[in-house]
Amino acid sequence: MSLPKPSLEGDGYKTLEPSRKFMDKLLGLGNLYFYYKAFKPINDFSKICQAGNYDFINLAKHCQRVMQAVEDSGGSVEIDGLDNLVKEPRVYVANHMSSLETVTLSYVMQKAGPSIFVIKESLMTYPVFGHIMQGMNCIPMTRDNPIQDLKTLLKQGGEMLKNGTSVIIFPQKTRGVEFIGDEFNSIGCKLARRAGVKIQPFALDTSFWGKGKIVSDYGPITRSSTVRYSFGEGMDLDAKNQKEVHNKCVEFIENKLNQWKN
Repeated sequence: MSLPKPSLEGDGYKTLEPSRKFMDKLLGLGNLYFYYKAFKPINDFSKICQAGNYDFINLAKHCQRVMQAVEDSGGSVEIDGLDNLVKEPRVYVANHMSSLETVTLSYVMQKAGPSIFVIKESLMTYPVFGHIMQGMNCIPMTRDNPIQDLKTLLKQGGEMLKNGTSVIIFPQKTRGVEFIGDEFNSIGCKLARRAGVKIQPFALDTSFWGKGKIVSDYGPITRSSTVRYSFGEGMDLDAKNQKEVHNKCVEFIENKLNQWKN
């Protein structure tokens, strides 16, 4: 069983027998093969965005190639809860570990329809990657002015949701393997409540793609680390239950991460 090219079907997916392509074995235990296979579709789609031809379905196809690079490099993939994804605009909140989720989620979540990310402002001007973020109309956050950032999120996020596009938020201070629930802010709930849409938590483990010492986005890969995504159920919220719903989102992520550790 290998990752289907059109889209993921059913409630989940699991790599049955991890294996490495011959070229990856030939290059030894380094990262060269993986980063070539992962960077090629990112670069290809960046050129498409530069030409003004962004399309979500096409993006999902290129993200599938990035995910396939994980399996081709000897990694494993496990996904569950896909039946909880529905084609309606929602706010999705999750923990944040590495660059891998940003360049694979459009494929993994394709069943939910088009989506965009809330990202740090500097990513909009990154070489190659920035063109994709601009093409997607991602929402930039300065991280220097929380009040202005919230206003930007509520305005631009509300417009995206109204137009049928879901918003994916990683409400942590910094990305990392360790998840600290107290640092998981409630901006996702604020946006969902203001826009009148459901909020939906999901947990992820993308520690396969490590953090680099010199360039953080290009660290060592860990072939023994399984790439995991798990999607919870969407929840309605209002002024009375907003805190409770936020706590449920945190609890879902914490429980999944603990389950995967054990």
